[in-house]
Amino acid sequence: MANKLEIIQLSKQYGDFWALSNVSFTLEPGVTGLLGANGAGKSTLMKLMTDHMPRTSGQILWNGTDIVKLGRKWRELVGYTPQLQGVYDDFTAKRFLYYMGALKGMKRKDIKEQTEQMLEAVNLSHAAHKKIGTYSGGMRQRVLLASSMLGRPQVLILDEPTAGLDPEERIRIRNDIAELAQDRIVLLATHVVSDIACIAKNVLLIRGGKLIAFDTPQGMLANAEGKIGEFSGTYGEIRLLQEQYPNGEIAQRRSGFVLRVAADPLPEGCVPVYDNLTLEDVCHLYLKGDRQYG
Repeated sequence: MANKLEIIQLSKQYGDFWALSNVSFTLEPGVTGLLGANGAGKSTLMKLMTDHMPRTSGQILWNGTDIVKLGRKWRELVGYTPQLQGVYDDFTAKRFLYYMGALKGMKRKDIKEQTEQMLEAVNLSHAAHKKIGTYSGGMRQRVLLASSMLGRPQVLILDEPTAGLDPEERIRIRNDIAELAQDRIVLLATHVVSDIACIAKNVLLIRGGKLIAFDTPQGMLANAEGKIGEFSGTYGEIRLLQEQYPNGEIAQRRSGFVLRVAADPLPEGCVPVYDNLTLEDVCHLYLKGDRQYG
């Protein structure tokens, strides 16, 4: 039977401000993408799920048991990589993983065995004895990914794991994450929609502390049909239209310039686009403005 992580009516309040309000969804093995603007509640959600902060109300159940009751056992089941986590530049990758394994309370034999395995998994065995300060941004992120895997966690929560990386490094990290998600739950928060477009089993959209949508990528794209359209014209005409529709994106086609708009209903003169819809379009539709999913 597959592991299951249930979030039930989860809320977090700071004074009069609700950072998260009655959020509910269920995660099973595979990658789930978490999308939302800055301040939407993504980091709050991840901190609650890792038990790094107390919730105001709601439940987080691991196979039917609340993680508060599981205590330390739950933290042993979770691998968490927060955004912009620091690493020790004077440490080699191998020494860093040994250090992180010790902090997790792992046995020395297990640390040694898993360090070799995790460095191999993220393609860093060849650089295991080099100082992290000499690494590229992508290599540093892969070290962090390897450290989050120590202890063989059943749940991986990753906050912006590809931030600041070039396209080639992002692809490498994305492929590593997809491989790791074969037999565990992975929640991946990102602003780079393309990072989850081809690997996510499900996608969560959060806006203003509320869950806007939880669906498969295919379901989201189907739901956006007829709500994405384009205006055509000269560059000057398109620029004027963008002042009217500031969330629209200017693009070039063989026929000239277009302004791609997400709206329900589409404005007059905007021609619906049914081919080549993307999750980026879905985000423009539901995360920028007050539209509800459905």
